[in-house]
Amino acid sequence: MSRLPPLRFLLMGALSCLLAWQPAKAEPDLLEARVRELIAQRLPPSDRQALRIELERPAAALPDCDDPRPFLPQPNQRLPGRLAIGVQCAGDNQPARYLQAFVGIFGEYAIAQRTIEPGEIIEPDMLATRQGPLERLPRNAAIAGNEILGMQATRAIAEGSTFQRSALRAPELIERNALVVLEARGPGFTISRKATALDSGSLNGLVRVRTEAGEVLRGRVIGRNRLQAGP
Repeated sequence: MSRLPPLRFLLMGALSCLLAWQPAKAEPDLLEARVRELIAQRLPPSDRQALRIELERPAAALPDCDDPRPFLPQPNQRLPGRLAIGVQCAGDNQPARYLQAFVGIFGEYAIAQRTIEPGEIIEPDMLATRQGPLERLPRNAAIAGNEILGMQATRAIAEGSTFQRSALRAPELIERNALVVLEARGPGFTISRKATALDSGSLNGLVRVRTEAGEVLRGRVIGRNRLQAGP
């Protein structure tokens, strides 16, 4: 009479078969990898590690492509958030296909350290930082300090709130009717003359001035009551 093998040997044999039949690990999706690379190029290095991308595949399957070339139909579109991705297959004359993608970033953003009154110039001690999903911020939020510092508040900004670009403006460095200095520069020389501003203007803005001789010229604002002659 034959004897059955012990139960543990049967289980070990079954487990060996299951391990042998496991499918090979899937290769990373080339299209998703290239979309991630495309978007990462538009972000500062500090945001690339916290980047999350979700591609929404169309109902109709994309044709097979060994060399997908994703691109942004709207290169200046704000990140993070939802955006369109165009895909062209290298060597293929077919029209580009389009996908929707969601881009999420967990990063740092600026908030008001205290209530800021209209007309105040934003200084470093007025800012604090928080961390969170940047895609949840208002679409026109100014996130980085270099977008905010030195700007002037056009309305009250509550303590703890984000900075809206619509609530900020470059401060005026030239006031209408102010006495200003107009500089003309060339190789190895600078000529300055006094003039009266006919317009108000902020940094890099163009302002008309009237010289002591009565000439009306234009200058670009380069500092407080200082302009550089020229267009």
